[in-house]
Amino acid sequence: MSALRSILGGAFETLNTLVLTLLTAAAVVGGLYIYQNHWPAYAQLPVVREITGNYRQGLAAIGGLSGGTLDRFFTTEGKALLPEQQYEEALLPKDVAVSWTKARILEKLQFSKAKMRQARYFTDYIEAHAPAALRDMLHHKVPASIKLAQALLESKAGRSKLARQTNNHFGIKARPNATARRKIKARRYAALHNEEFIPVSPAVGAYRFHDDNSYDRFETYRRVSDSYARHTQLLTRSCTKARKGCYQWIWSSFPPGQHHDIRQAARRFEPVSGIPAHRFFDGDTYLPYYAACAAGLKMAGYATSPTYHKKITYIIETYELWRFDLDLLKSLERNAS
Repeated sequence: MSALRSILGGAFETLNTLVLTLLTAAAVVGGLYIYQNHWPAYAQLPVVREITGNYRQGLAAIGGLSGGTLDRFFTTEGKALLPEQQYEEALLPKDVAVSWTKARILEKLQFSKAKMRQARYFTDYIEAHAPAALRDMLHHKVPASIKLAQALLESKAGRSKLARQTNNHFGIKARPNATARRKIKARRYAALHNEEFIPVSPAVGAYRFHDDNSYDRFETYRRVSDSYARHTQLLTRSCTKARKGCYQWIWSSFPPGQHHDIRQAARRFEPVSGIPAHRFFDGDTYLPYYAACAAGLKMAGYATSPTYHKKITYIIETYELWRFDLDLLKSLERNAS
């Protein structure tokens, strides 16, 4: 009998140890999942995690937009919208009355000291690069808000090592040539050379920097403006089928100054993205245009981060980057009247 009790006691102790081990493992895995997919996704970003739709108030403040403004914007070349000297020689079309101010944005934010320091880096970057984003919007229809938000995220407001070393503010990778592809397939990563990766003009070279893979190379540029131009090349890729790397459809599908339903686009791209419409923004599928555009980027495979589209949206919301889009469109409306 005592032997039986001893056996049962040992079995119970073993079972108890096993259960504790499994619970500990589950806690570690669960904590790691939260860390990888939720906490660091936003912990280092000086943003407010919400979608307010406050752009509507900004739209009302400028008197709204006429029905034909967006049609004219999307069907007219940039050169016809404003005189050439206004967007070629000047960084910012001189008729754009920009309502965004660094001081007002910083005044409304209530972050810790560390995050306020980061927020100042963000607002400094916006102030410096908004003209280039507006010019690209005028030329190529990509909202300035989206371009600025992506640059802020990818380059850490121009302060990342990659941005400082290469002027690459959008994390654009260089493509491996045939020799590099063979080495990658054989996992001969140490044998790879920068010269075996193909930069696309205006990029001038490749730079080794670890990202998704240890062998990744990123494009290098002479100037930050070249990085912006290269990014525009990517975001204006067109295609007739839903496939990765095609983004031009986004801008006309989700034009500025409106809310949009993303369900139809999400269904079309779900075989590519694997993401149903309700999963982009926690069940909400009727979104401000910039959130819909950010979801479109994710649909078409712009980034591997599962929260990329949310980060872009929260940056636009926190720093009111939608103001640049609306101000440019309003300036075009005034020019047409």
